Amino acid sequence: MTTPRVPEEPDERQLVAVPAHPGAGPGELVLEARREPRGVVLPVFSSVRVLVNALGRSQPWAVMPLSRAGDLASAAGVDQIMFDPEISAGAWQWEPFEAAGLTWRR
Repeated sequence: MTTPRVPEEPDERQLVAVPAHPGAGPGELVLEARREPRGVVLPVFSSVRVLVNALGRSQPWAVMPLSRAGDLASAAGVDQIMFDPEISAGAWQWEPFEAAGLTWRR
């Protein structure tokens, strides 16, 4: 398995906002990668504000070091990490009613 390519600009220790939601099990986190023509991509954002501008106000998210996002992406078979990507206007977004029922379990 290869490590996904991470942009060269950001520091690996930098905290990033990652589209993510709680999984089925206690403490489980599901990162939301997207299928793009270039492969499976995990978008990461320099701030929650930038994530919300790209994916909408209902998008669940988690904040973690860029290096941790890279490790998780690699383990999941993600091809590339995109830092502050442009998201097309027609891209799928969470609706408020979908995100309303999410809860984190310990």
